[in-house]
Amino acid sequence: MAIATATRAETPARNEDSSIAPVRTRRSWVWKAGAVAIIVAGALAGVFIYSSISNTEQVFVVSRDLARGDVISQTDLSTLDIAEGQSTQGIAVADSSDVIGRVATVDLPKGSMVTKSALASALSVPDGKALVGLSLKPAQLPAQALVAGDRVAIVPVATDAAAAGDSAAVTGVVSDTTRDDAAGTTIVDVYVSETTAADLTSRASAGAVAIYLTPEEK
Repeated sequence: MAIATATRAETPARNEDSSIAPVRTRRSWVWKAGAVAIIVAGALAGVFIYSSISNTEQVFVVSRDLARGDVISQTDLSTLDIAEGQSTQGIAVADSSDVIGRVATVDLPKGSMVTKSALASALSVPDGKALVGLSLKPAQLPAQALVAGDRVAIVPVATDAAAAGDSAAVTGVVSDTTRDDAAGTTIVDVYVSETTAADLTSRASAGAVAIYLTPEEK
């Protein structure tokens, strides 16, 4: 007896090996542009910094306080770097001969830039004025130290009672002061009227003058 064999219809199997394609994430062109901009900006900044460092020049500044009338030496100087081409009145280090050995015409605090207008070969005497040096003992001048620019009055000191009040006080402006420790005196250079200089010098040489501060002109 023949056995009928039932043929089971085969259902096509699902291809389980089919892979799911990954989803691609698109990067916004804005981010790309931003990244490029950052790179470019960094490169430009590097170029600018390098250019700034490599294109500088050195100018002189004073390394200590200098008073008007001081002769400038190499030890009085330091340097400052400034951008090349920057507008400045500073004197370049290459021009050291224009500074060393010159006289300061104004007070220069430490760190001040040295300019040609603040230097001279010697202090000049204004027209109509004379520069008189007074060698004074402590009793002949104020305890407060005198500095360049102080306005003072120079009065005659009577050598005897009869001579008291013979001459009026002479006004002047201090140019410089120097301490003479050996003699125990202070030498005060004063600008005075040219017409009074001769008499004042004669009195000063005899130690017959004293000095005091007067109010500044307004």
